[in-house]
Amino acid sequence: MPTYDYQCKSCSHPFTAMHKISDSAPSCPLCGAEVKKLVSAPAIHGRSSSSYAEPACAAPAFQGGGCGSGMCGHKH
Repeated sequence: MPTYDYQCKSCSHPFTAMHKISDSAPSCPLCGAEVKKLVSAPAIHGRSSSSYAEPACAAPAFQGGGCGSGMCGHKH
């Protein structure tokens, strides 16, 4: 279930609530007033970087040249 960040329009209390996307916004837990939804960064879930396959351009940079910034070592 997603979490949402809110701030009370009356007392400015910030809080986080967990509810279905189809549910309406909750009231302020302190004063019961109307709240506004805050913009927050999305949670990113996935595998750790160590579990990903080696990138396509994985040649050592010491070979020189390649792929735009020259970091991969491929000569295109």
